[in-house]
Amino acid sequence: MRLKDIDFKQTIGMRIIKTALAVTIGLYLSMLLNLNSPIFTSIASITSMKPSFAESFKDVKKRMFTAIFGVSLGFILGSINVPEYISPFVAGFGIIIIIYILQVFKIKDMASMSCIVFIASFLSNTDKIIYGVNRIVGTFLGIVVGVAINYLISSPDIYEDFIEEAKKTTKIATNTSKELFLYKGIRDISAFEMSYHKTDKFFGLLLKELDTPIHGKINLSLSKNIIKLLTNIDLRLNLLSNIKKGPNISDENIELIADIYKYTILFPGELYGDLNTVYNYHMNVIFKNIKELNMLIGEKNGQRNKQTAK
Repeated sequence: MRLKDIDFKQTIGMRIIKTALAVTIGLYLSMLLNLNSPIFTSIASITSMKPSFAESFKDVKKRMFTAIFGVSLGFILGSINVPEYISPFVAGFGIIIIIYILQVFKIKDMASMSCIVFIASFLSNTDKIIYGVNRIVGTFLGIVVGVAINYLISSPDIYEDFIEEAKKTTKIATNTSKELFLYKGIRDISAFEMSYHKTDKFFGLLLKELDTPIHGKINLSLSKNIIKLLTNIDLRLNLLSNIKKGPNISDENIELIADIYKYTILFPGELYGDLNTVYNYHMNVIFKNIKELNMLIGEKNGQRNKQTAK
């Protein structure tokens, strides 16, 4: 890496500050409780600082499971009296068990941390029961601190993030749909596809957020309507992208184009008959969906929607 490639203009965001604060508090609490493995408290504090409460609460369950499982297996296998040169084989066998079990429970993303916990417990020279209890308490403490800091200080607003992402996707949909009448068919819908899938991912997080005991105000009806309209646009743009000829645009669509884009259609297209009718129908639905999206989440209405969310 060259010196000129280093970006010294990066700012320290709130999430960085919250993470540092959670680690600091976690370490002080570990000192007060005389825990012998404060590093695991810090790890739990860091990894619990998620961008949404749904992810944070989901992480609590997974992390506690992997901590208890790793510590328990480390205690059991570490208590087996075997010659010293056999011990590494026992440790390797334990790693196989951990990774397999986590794959079975579909939480293999926690495999690395669980393996670390297992090895730490397996190789511990202190009383393994005391170590295990300290390890589990430390993990729980770190999670509580991380989640509490994340909630109390500048808490993440997944609903606001969804609305902002939906605005971006609507803008891209508007620009992409312009190709329906400016060119002989749509040239590229990849930008819209990427933005749409990102918005859909935020919508999935939004639904998970509703299942958590603590979440901000969410207008679920509005959110469902937005994702329904964007999904409708996505399906129709994919369909029309396979037609590489410009349509003879209907009078209704000419009016919509003038309203949305301020364009006046002066030239004929190449499509006729049923295919032209189908093209105009889907174009019409796309334009109407864009107009409705702009009414729901346009810049003028975005703040109002946020204030009235329930």
